[in-house]
Amino acid sequence: MMKKIYIIHENDEWLIPLRKSFKKIKAPYEEWHMNKENFDYNKIPPEGVFYNRMSASSHSRGHRYAPENTKSLLTWLEKKKKRIINNSRALELEISKKEQYKELKKFNIKFPKTYYANSKKEIIEKSKKFNKQFITKHNRGGKGLGVKYFKNTLDLEKYVNESFEESVDGITLLQEYINSDPKVITRVEFVKGKFLYAVQVDASNGFELCPADSCNTREKFCPTNPDGNKFMIIKDYKNIEIKKYENLLKSNGIEIAGIEYIKDKDGTHYTYDINTNTNYNPIAEERSNIKGMDSIANFLYNELSRQN
Repeated sequence: MMKKIYIIHENDEWLIPLRKSFKKIKAPYEEWHMNKENFDYNKIPPEGVFYNRMSASSHSRGHRYAPENTKSLLTWLEKKKKRIINNSRALELEISKKEQYKELKKFNIKFPKTYYANSKKEIIEKSKKFNKQFITKHNRGGKGLGVKYFKNTLDLEKYVNESFEESVDGITLLQEYINSDPKVITRVEFVKGKFLYAVQVDASNGFELCPADSCNTREKFCPTNPDGNKFMIIKDYKNIEIKKYENLLKSNGIEIAGIEYIKDKDGTHYTYDINTNTNYNPIAEERSNIKGMDSIANFLYNELSRQN
């Protein structure tokens, strides 16, 4: 049987750019949709390279147990000593911001003050620890799921009692609100565990910042970007945290990722999200003559060629 690159995923739409990149280099690949595939774990896995693209937001597309299915699959592949890009530990970070923040703390990377709650009562109690604005978010999120802004505990109580959205894993984060000016965040992309580029994202209209979905339109204007797109790749980007990010990724078996941070008005960086299932904005890339998916495809194809 011919060796292939196996894509472990749950969203066909997000694979369109990667398919195009594979076609350019004639790379053999096969897609494993984790809401559909059934595997016999008593068998020997096929030969090749296995790329985990599971997403924390899978449940929002009706694929509630795709991450759990992926965990079983990755465990099987790891036991058989297969080459995996973004292994089971990477998956643990993808589906848990709590795990992400443990690692940020370990590598001395600053993140917003955060508390965790497992019930409505605990959410309200933990909110009293803040003496300023704060937000809530889902522990297993993605795409800004569950992100709400509150001025105080009274506002939160109304939300909790009237229209509360529970996280799929039952854990809600309460996090200090970082007031930035302008309202932008920065996403730092990594391939092969190394820095690829950084993109500035206009966050003035909210927290759903996926570069592959609704934000991929020319009509969404970013006031800090003269080209008008919501996403803009930063030229000559420098950040003293890059080496820390790379060390964190290496320690956790993450080879492809996007890490997001925000700066407050004093210029202090607060890292708040590690995405192991990363997408790229085609409009921003077109203007900067760089292709993230091409970089991923070439990396995976090179890894495939190294397999015995």
